[in-house]
Amino acid sequence: MITHYLIEHFSYWILFVWSLFEGEVGLTLGGYLSKESDLIFSKVVLIAIIGAFISDVTVFLIGKYSDNRVEKWLKNYRDRLRLIKIWFKKNVIWLILFERFIYGTHIPSLLFIGMSGYSFWKFLIFDIIGIIMWAFTFTTLGYYFGEKVIDVIMLLQQHLSIVFIMLFIGLVIFIQNKVKN
Repeated sequence: MITHYLIEHFSYWILFVWSLFEGEVGLTLGGYLSKESDLIFSKVVLIAIIGAFISDVTVFLIGKYSDNRVEKWLKNYRDRLRLIKIWFKKNVIWLILFERFIYGTHIPSLLFIGMSGYSFWKFLIFDIIGIIMWAFTFTTLGYYFGEKVIDVIMLLQQHLSIVFIMLFIGLVIFIQNKVKN
Protein backbone atom coordinates (compact mmCIF):
# COMPACT_ATOMS: atom_id res chain seq x y z
CA MET A 1 0.00 0.00 0.00
CA ILE A 2 2.55 2.68 0.99
CA THR A 3 5.00 1.24 -1.55
CA HIS A 4 2.57 1.73 -4.45
CA TYR A 5 1.90 5.31 -3.38
CA LEU A 6 5.61 6.08 -3.16
CA ILE A 7 6.36 4.47 -6.52
CA GLU A 8 3.53 6.43 -8.12
CA HIS A 9 4.61 9.78 -6.66
CA PHE A 10 8.37 9.46 -6.25
CA SER A 11 10.45 10.52 -9.21
CA TYR A 12 14.02 11.30 -10.06
CA TRP A 13 13.18 15.03 -9.98
CA ILE A 14 12.01 14.82 -6.40
CA LEU A 15 15.19 12.95 -5.51
CA PHE A 16 17.26 15.66 -7.21
CA VAL A 17 15.56 18.46 -5.27
CA TRP A 18 15.77 16.44 -2.04
CA SER A 19 19.50 15.91 -2.52
CA LEU A 20 20.06 19.66 -2.82
CA PHE A 21 19.34 19.77 0.91
CA GLU A 22 19.65 17.14 3.63
CA GLY A 23 18.74 14.13 1.49
CA GLU A 24 19.34 11.03 3.59
CA VAL A 25 15.69 10.03 3.73
CA GLY A 26 15.20 10.69 0.01
CA LEU A 27 18.28 8.68 -0.91
CA THR A 28 17.30 5.81 1.33
CA LEU A 29 13.83 5.88 -0.15
CA GLY A 30 15.34 5.97 -3.65
CA GLY A 31 17.44 2.90 -2.83
CA TYR A 32 14.41 1.08 -1.46
CA LEU A 33 12.34 1.94 -4.52
CA SER A 34 15.12 0.91 -6.88
CA LYS A 35 14.72 -2.58 -5.45
CA GLU A 36 10.93 -2.55 -5.39
CA SER A 37 10.07 -0.63 -8.57
CA ASP A 38 11.29 0.73 -11.89
CA LEU A 39 13.79 3.18 -10.38
CA ILE A 40 17.35 2.34 -11.37
CA PHE A 41 19.90 2.15 -8.51
CA SER A 42 22.78 3.73 -10.47
CA LYS A 43 20.53 6.53 -11.69
CA VAL A 44 19.37 7.24 -8.13
CA VAL A 45 22.99 7.50 -6.99
CA LEU A 46 24.04 9.67 -9.95
CA ILE A 47 21.13 12.11 -9.54
CA ALA A 48 21.85 12.43 -5.81
CA ILE A 49 25.54 13.09 -6.51
CA ILE A 50 24.70 15.81 -9.04
CA GLY A 51 22.17 17.50 -6.73
CA ALA A 52 24.48 17.35 -3.72
CA PHE A 53 27.42 18.66 -5.74
CA ILE A 54 25.44 21.68 -7.01
CA SER A 55 24.25 22.40 -3.48
CA ASP A 56 27.68 22.05 -1.87
CA VAL A 57 29.47 24.26 -4.38
CA THR A 58 26.75 26.91 -4.07
CA VAL A 59 26.89 27.01 -0.27
CA PHE A 60 30.73 26.97 -0.28
CA LEU A 61 30.81 29.94 -2.69
CA ILE A 62 28.23 31.85 -0.62
CA GLY A 63 30.54 31.42 2.37
CA LYS A 64 33.59 32.38 0.34
CA TYR A 65 32.11 35.60 -1.04
CA SER A 66 30.16 36.75 2.00
CA ASP A 67 32.89 36.22 4.59
CA ASN A 68 33.30 39.94 5.31
CA ARG A 69 29.65 40.31 6.29
CA VAL A 70 29.75 37.18 8.43
CA GLU A 71 33.01 38.26 10.11
CA LYS A 72 31.41 41.62 11.02
CA TRP A 73 28.40 39.81 12.43
CA LEU A 74 30.68 37.57 14.54
CA LYS A 75 33.09 40.30 15.68
CA ASN A 76 32.07 39.85 19.32
CA TYR A 77 33.17 36.21 19.18
CA ARG A 78 36.72 36.63 17.85
CA ASP A 79 38.36 34.53 20.60
CA ARG A 80 35.93 31.68 20.10
CA LEU A 81 36.32 31.87 16.34
CA ARG A 82 40.10 31.66 16.73
CA LEU A 83 39.78 28.38 18.65
CA ILE A 84 37.32 27.01 16.12
CA LYS A 85 39.68 27.97 13.27
CA ILE A 86 42.58 26.12 14.96
CA TRP A 87 40.43 22.99 15.27
CA PHE A 88 39.23 23.48 11.71
CA LYS A 89 42.72 23.60 10.21
CA LYS A 90 43.55 20.26 11.83
CA ASN A 91 40.31 18.57 10.75
CA VAL A 92 39.12 20.27 7.54
CA ILE A 93 39.50 17.22 5.30
CA TRP A 94 37.48 15.02 7.68
CA LEU A 95 34.86 17.74 7.95
CA ILE A 96 34.49 17.96 4.15
CA LEU A 97 34.31 14.18 3.77
CA PHE A 98 31.74 13.52 6.50
CA GLU A 99 29.66 16.67 7.03
CA ARG A 100 26.79 15.20 4.99
CA PHE A 101 26.62 12.20 7.34
CA ILE A 102 25.97 14.36 10.42
CA TYR A 103 22.43 15.65 10.32
CA GLY A 104 22.11 19.41 10.62
CA THR A 105 25.77 20.28 10.01
CA HIS A 106 25.72 20.41 6.23
CA ILE A 107 25.06 24.09 5.49
CA PRO A 108 26.92 25.62 8.48
CA SER A 109 29.99 23.47 7.75
CA LEU A 110 30.12 24.43 4.09
CA LEU A 111 29.61 28.11 4.88
CA PHE A 112 32.46 28.02 7.38
CA ILE A 113 34.74 26.14 4.97
CA GLY A 114 34.00 28.76 2.32
CA MET A 115 34.62 31.62 4.77
CA SER A 116 37.90 30.10 5.91
CA GLY A 117 39.66 30.75 2.62
CA TYR A 118 40.17 27.04 2.05
CA SER A 119 41.22 26.21 -1.50
CA PHE A 120 38.25 25.77 -3.83
CA TRP A 121 40.01 23.02 -5.79
CA LYS A 122 40.94 21.03 -2.68
CA PHE A 123 37.39 21.46 -1.46
CA LEU A 124 36.05 20.09 -4.77
CA ILE A 125 38.23 16.98 -4.61
CA PHE A 126 37.30 16.04 -1.05
CA ASP A 127 33.68 17.11 -1.48
CA ILE A 128 33.20 14.85 -4.49
CA ILE A 129 34.66 11.92 -2.54
CA GLY A 130 32.37 12.68 0.43
CA ILE A 131 29.30 13.04 -1.77
CA ILE A 132 29.98 9.74 -3.52
CA MET A 133 30.39 7.97 -0.17
CA TRP A 134 27.19 9.58 1.12
CA ALA A 135 25.15 8.73 -1.99
CA PHE A 136 26.25 5.09 -2.09
CA THR A 137 25.84 4.63 1.68
CA PHE A 138 22.25 5.82 1.99
CA THR A 139 21.06 4.39 -1.33
CA THR A 140 22.55 1.01 -0.40
CA LEU A 141 20.97 1.13 3.07
CA GLY A 142 17.60 1.75 1.45
CA TYR A 143 18.12 -1.00 -1.10
CA TYR A 144 18.97 -3.67 1.47
CA PHE A 145 17.02 -2.57 4.54
CA GLY A 146 14.11 -0.60 3.06
CA GLU A 147 11.44 0.85 5.26
CA LYS A 148 13.19 -0.16 8.49
CA VAL A 149 16.19 2.08 7.87
CA ILE A 150 13.94 4.95 6.74
CA ASP A 151 12.06 4.68 10.06
CA VAL A 152 15.37 4.73 11.98
CA ILE A 153 16.64 7.79 10.08
CA MET A 154 13.37 9.64 10.69
CA LEU A 155 13.51 8.79 14.41
CA LEU A 156 17.11 9.97 14.68
CA GLN A 157 16.38 13.21 12.85
CA GLN A 158 13.46 13.94 15.16
CA HIS A 159 15.53 13.52 18.31
CA LEU A 160 18.93 14.72 17.15
CA SER A 161 17.99 18.34 17.68
CA ILE A 162 18.02 17.70 21.43
CA VAL A 163 21.43 16.03 21.18
CA PHE A 164 22.82 18.87 19.05
CA ILE A 165 21.53 21.50 21.48
CA MET A 166 23.27 19.70 24.34
CA LEU A 167 26.49 19.34 22.33
CA PHE A 168 26.35 23.01 21.33
CA ILE A 169 25.89 24.12 24.95
CA GLY A 170 28.80 21.88 25.96
CA LEU A 171 30.98 23.31 23.20
CA VAL A 172 30.15 26.89 24.21
CA ILE A 173 31.00 26.14 27.86
CA PHE A 174 34.25 24.43 26.79
CA ILE A 175 35.28 27.36 24.56
CA GLN A 176 34.40 29.89 27.25
CA ASN A 177 36.58 28.02 29.76
CA LYS A 178 39.47 27.91 27.25
CA VAL A 179 39.14 31.65 26.57
CA LYS A 180 39.13 32.45 30.31
CA ASN A 181 42.25 30.36 30.95
